[in-house]
Amino acid sequence: MSNEIVDKRKTQIDEGLIAQHQMIKSLLGDKDKASKFTATAAKVANDYKLRECRTQSILDACINVAQLGLDLSPNLSHAYLVPFKANKDAKVASVQLIISARGYTALLARTGWSIKSFIVTESDEFDYRMNGFEEVVTFIKDLDSVNPKFKYAVAMAKSPNGEIFVEVMNKSEIEKHRMVSSNQNTNTPTGVWFDWYNPMALKTVTKKLTKKLPIGEDIANAVFADDKVIEAELIPSDTVDKKSDMNSL
Repeated sequence: MSNEIVDKRKTQIDEGLIAQHQMIKSLLGDKDKASKFTATAAKVANDYKLRECRTQSILDACINVAQLGLDLSPNLSHAYLVPFKANKDAKVASVQLIISARGYTALLARTGWSIKSFIVTESDEFDYRMNGFEEVVTFIKDLDSVNPKFKYAVAMAKSPNGEIFVEVMNKSEIEKHRMVSSNQNTNTPTGVWFDWYNPMALKTVTKKLTKKLPIGEDIANAVFADDKVIEAELIPSDTVDKKSDMNSL
């Protein structure tokens, strides 16, 4: 992509965000928060990984994040704008919004809920038992394991009154979810699932648990916004700095 095209696209994105600034301010309820969000969104939207994406799809995704009251800052890792194409031959890509497990944690924390998620490997000690309405989890992490193999993805939530909710998904359940995507119809993970399998598994189990919780409209809206089959096709992993990309999904 030539510098002229890059500059033109940057101008379109910046002007688009400025045009939506009043709406962002209304959504966030604070002038300073709106300015900070707009600046962060402009930086993320102009990232080279989104250079082939339609400008309007990027702007729409940014507004969606603001509606949810989340942050696009890579340091907070609430949500990500990921490029995808309708098919491999498509010349123009769009943006897909992916809310991370950390994003769901932030949303639930606003209503007094606590939530955590973790990966259990074959070398860990793990026990999940249900005694009537009581769910009990015991987890001892093997910190000395070398190349641990994935076994379960676990999410736990505690309500404001102390009630515990648990969701456990084994490898076959995670794989069934992954292969719903048209670009994941092989036994070998590709794209976002290849580069970030464990974080995507955590996102999957957290989202599944969230759907079962007695939560308010804001959380339901977040699930709806994120409730799409992930068709994202990422830039090959050797061109991406993983230290700053989606490692906290």
